[in-house]
Amino acid sequence: MTGAPDETRVADTSRPRVLIVNWRDPRNPEAGGAEVHLHEVARRLAADGFPCIQVSHAFPGAPAEEWIDGVRVLRQGGAMTFNFTVWRNLKRWCAEHRINVVLDDSNKISFFAPWTCDRPVVLQLHHLFGRAIFRETAWPLGLYVLFFEKIMPWCYRNTPVLTGSESSRQELLHKGFRNVTIAPEGVDPNDCKIENPPARDPSLLLYVGRVKRYKGLDTLLHALAVLRARRPGIRLAVAGSGDDVSRLKALATELGIADAVDFAGFVSARRKTELYHEAAIVLNSSRKEGWGLTSIEGNACGTPVVATNVPGLCDSVRDGETGFLVPFGDAPAFAAAVERLLDEPVLWNTFSENGRRWAAKHTWEPAYEVTRAALLKATGAPHGRG
Repeated sequence: MTGAPDETRVADTSRPRVLIVNWRDPRNPEAGGAEVHLHEVARRLAADGFPCIQVSHAFPGAPAEEWIDGVRVLRQGGAMTFNFTVWRNLKRWCAEHRINVVLDDSNKISFFAPWTCDRPVVLQLHHLFGRAIFRETAWPLGLYVLFFEKIMPWCYRNTPVLTGSESSRQELLHKGFRNVTIAPEGVDPNDCKIENPPARDPSLLLYVGRVKRYKGLDTLLHALAVLRARRPGIRLAVAGSGDDVSRLKALATELGIADAVDFAGFVSARRKTELYHEAAIVLNSSRKEGWGLTSIEGNACGTPVVATNVPGLCDSVRDGETGFLVPFGDAPAFAAAVERLLDEPVLWNTFSENGRRWAAKHTWEPAYEVTRAALLKATGAPHGRG
């Protein structure tokens, strides 16, 4: 199994055994920034001697078990019902694998680990949907999700909570969570370097991420239609998969821009990096983000960003320095920000250099250190390294 631990290296028996629960594992085609964050932390835990097991939902073509960078990944349950799988089995998994602490990454419907297992829990929570869920799904399911979000602060009232940005921390405190600490987001600079990167294309705009309704890509299509009236050659690449693709393709056809939008689907890590280097501007139109990892990835490749001014993104994008922040759903504002960057090469170059410097300040080590400390504190283990 790929990524299995070196047989010559035995896991440190003094380290707590960690069970990680998340809807998606890093190889899932719909994995996003939350999964990147989680895996960057998990693989560092494994390298530091923490035995780590991650349970995520199964998906077509994936084995039921594999090792990824020293983390044992088990895939069980379905994509739509994984929370029920966890509720039924979490206590048993903890007993079977002799788990000491659970890292609960509730990046959808909550797993309510403090109520469903008898081990200490640390919660990783990037953001809640709130009423934005009604942009994503029909109202009965939206009410279902909203109900569970309302009772989460009660369930996790005595649980340490980790989140990725100050604006997300403030939002969670406002919603009733108590002990919220920032486990800052990062980027691996090596992931943003490739030999012979493609030439910059001033007509290419780029979106990277899941294609979901709450991501607001319809705003980007309307903005593109505005831009095409003045710049016929401009186009948009959408790198990511999700259940909103069909609707967006229909909208692109309705707007007369279908030939200017490339729905590329899930792309490899190398292709994603190539796109970051090739694009003139990275766009993020989401209503809800815990941070906005694609902003930092784009900046690391020297690409300015135009994004919505919402919690998370308002931290990852330095407005007027590494990119522009615009109101959610405001297509004319997106178009105007894009045009300004394309019309002012000196400004574009300034943002590009600022972005590289900004991205260089964000590594994964601080996120790992904060998470490691929370796990050790939850189990009462010593905090020292080595």
